[in-house]
Amino acid sequence: LMIKDIGNILLGLLLLPFSIGFLWELGATLTSIAYEPLIPYWFVGGILIYLIVHFLFRQPILAYVVGHELTHALFAVLFGGSVKAFHASEKGGQVQITKSNVIITLAPYFFPLYCFTALAGFWICRAAGWRSFEAWFVLLSGAAFAFHLVLTLIFLQTDQNDIKEHGVFFSYPLILLFNVLLTALIIRLLLARDMSFPGYLQGGIVKGLGIYGSVFRAFAGLIST
Repeated sequence: LMIKDIGNILLGLLLLPFSIGFLWELGATLTSIAYEPLIPYWFVGGILIYLIVHFLFRQPILAYVVGHELTHALFAVLFGGSVKAFHASEKGGQVQITKSNVIITLAPYFFPLYCFTALAGFWICRAAGWRSFEAWFVLLSGAAFAFHLVLTLIFLQTDQNDIKEHGVFFSYPLILLFNVLLTALIIRLLLARDMSFPGYLQGGIVKGLGIYGSVFRAFAGLIST
């Protein structure tokens, strides 16, 4: 193993307790917050509609590849780069960008681009007073959220150069961590009535540190025996 590979493995191991801690806190949050009326039903309805389409009719592979490459491009621009070329088809895609880092490389696996686009539509409708359109954007948000999770899981089972670049042991904990954090953010922005996002972050950090403490105590116990 190269020094970089060893470093990535160690970073992945350091991230994993926080990934689990924030996932644990997300579960606790889901069962303790008050929700907006009706909106969660439309969101879950969108999830169910996507799952039916995906498993009974057709997997929208091209839409996923386009979104995947667009997300690379978006994050490259956010980090000060530019896009030189863009290609997407059902067989795969490629985007040529002038800047790259670990966030740009892994962003498509944790940032649900279409879901946040639908969320933007929802908030535009709310700000403009177009109440009759809000539910449709919530439905689209749920469908896009399921689309992101299901197809990301499928694509992670294939040979992905993005993952190989930073290694499985680092990439997977980081992808899990950011997926959980963005899921909590979606819940806060759309579904929850009284959720404190800073409170959620604090709870996740506390649980992550608690996992570190448990591992350390177990390791110390093994050494002392």
